[in-house]
Amino acid sequence: MVAQDPQASVLWLQCPNCCSGSVLNFGRILPAPEPGGPVQGLPDDVDEAWQEARQSLGAGAFAASQLVCRKILMHVAVEKGAKTGLSFADYIDHLAAAGYVTPPMRPWVDLIRQAGNSATHDLEPHDEERAVSTLVFTQQLLTLIYAMDHLTKTFVRPPDT
Repeated sequence: MVAQDPQASVLWLQCPNCCSGSVLNFGRILPAPEPGGPVQGLPDDVDEAWQEARQSLGAGAFAASQLVCRKILMHVAVEKGAKTGLSFADYIDHLAAAGYVTPPMRPWVDLIRQAGNSATHDLEPHDEERAVSTLVFTQQLLTLIYAMDHLTKTFVRPPDT
């Protein structure tokens, strides 16, 4: 629901899909919409990190979102059999050796890594465009690794023997 005065600087809003409330406060909606979307088949720890990356970006915390996207790569590598405590390069190498990151995917996985490194080590502010691209590439990686496997298990039946 919207307040009666359309010129008001603060408006209360209700989402027509989920019916949750938000406030338009001097041009900014809070809580902010979460970019990206749910990914089916994620393990709990990966899903928790994915939600954190989306929420961070929605709140305008661009560096935080990129840091979590980088961390998601570590979660995925460990979930796919890498030992904990490895270097970040070792996690990426593990995903590549196991076939989860193919040669054409390597540049955009590297983009996730570089964005996270920049968020950690650089003092410059991080822009929304870079954070959105990092989130998009992370979602695609999660979709290829988890959602497609989930859908395969859901829809592909083994042949009758």
